[in-house]
Amino acid sequence: MPLSADLASTENLLADRVRTARPSEVRKVFRAAQKPGIISFANGAPYLGALPFEQLAAAAQRILSDNGPVSLQYGASQGIAELRRHICTLMKLEGIVAAPDDVIVTSGSQQALDLAARILVNPDDVIFAEAPSYAGGMAVFTGYQAQIVHVPMDADGLIPEELERAIAEVRASGRTAKGLYTIPNFQNPGGVNLSVERRRRVGEICRDNGLLIFEDNPYGLLGFDGATLPAIQPDFPDITMYFGSFSKMIAPGLRLGWVLPPAALHHHFVNTSETTLLNPPVYNQQLLSTYLDDPAWQDKLNEYRNIYREKFTALVETLERVMPDGTSWNRPTGGFYLWVTLPDGIDAEALVYECIERGVVYVPGTAFYTDGRGRNELRLSFCLPTVDEIREGAALMGELFTAAAGSAAATKVAAG
Repeated sequence: MPLSADLASTENLLADRVRTARPSEVRKVFRAAQKPGIISFANGAPYLGALPFEQLAAAAQRILSDNGPVSLQYGASQGIAELRRHICTLMKLEGIVAAPDDVIVTSGSQQALDLAARILVNPDDVIFAEAPSYAGGMAVFTGYQAQIVHVPMDADGLIPEELERAIAEVRASGRTAKGLYTIPNFQNPGGVNLSVERRRRVGEICRDNGLLIFEDNPYGLLGFDGATLPAIQPDFPDITMYFGSFSKMIAPGLRLGWVLPPAALHHHFVNTSETTLLNPPVYNQQLLSTYLDDPAWQDKLNEYRNIYREKFTALVETLERVMPDGTSWNRPTGGFYLWVTLPDGIDAEALVYECIERGVVYVPGTAFYTDGRGRNELRLSFCLPTVDEIREGAALMGELFTAAAGSAAATKVAAG
């Protein structure tokens, strides 16, 4: 009997992990905001306007002219050696010592994270994550049917004592605590850094409790002042999967990232990567390697740091002027994101579509939790809009939230 095309019947064909998956709240907002002229604080996409496109075009032509049959052919499953050498040089900036053979190039760090979850996570395993945490990371783990337990943060990042408490509660409930997912540098979406002291303590807690560490670091070189912090991995290489990406500091369209797994797991990552990707794109890797061969790329990175600092300053200065009393936000020293907490009674999730109608979009805080929290919180990405757009968009948001604060205050008075 042929299969029915009816949706209800088709649902029965799906794997459990697909049938129970939650749609991305971030992507839902993006789709709703697809109209001309919208000012987007939702997209965590880097500003690309300062890239040396003529230099890249010349390199691209040279790569194809000189080595086209290799550039457009299948390649090494771990990635080309030249790029892996560059990756090892980059990781040294954060204290990581690795050889090129230790590194596996992936299609962005998102694919690397998916590899790690595919290899290491069983259904109902518990993954601890910062509160709030990167929506794409949560989607990966829940896609493999893991349970997310959020751990509170403060201005110095994840709170070690809260992690210990959460581990104890999970163990007491009979569940399997598998690992910690953390973005220690300019965290998405919170914008905070895990302090150097806490990095060591968090690693010790994970080691002592038999937990893996999924250390995701796409923003580590994007500090406004150029300073870098030591990674967790060097002190805990046997339990840490370190994920890196070129998407934020150079260009996401290249779709190149990497994973440095513990030595004991390396062959599993290579084998699993081969089954899902075969190999990362050779041509993209050659183009990126050529770009990194010229030390001038570091000057370009400094230029981007200055651009992002200027945008951040414009955003905060405008928010200070237009947001209702009782609004608060963090003070990131790098990265792409500002995390805003609205006064009680203002529902950022409910207001997001009205804000889109006014010409500006943000991501409500609920997108970054898996337990329903965050209704009066939101993430603002200052990386992509121009300074003028930032000021205009922030002013529009301020009008909306100030009006909502007035309505909430009036309702409270009427009720009591």
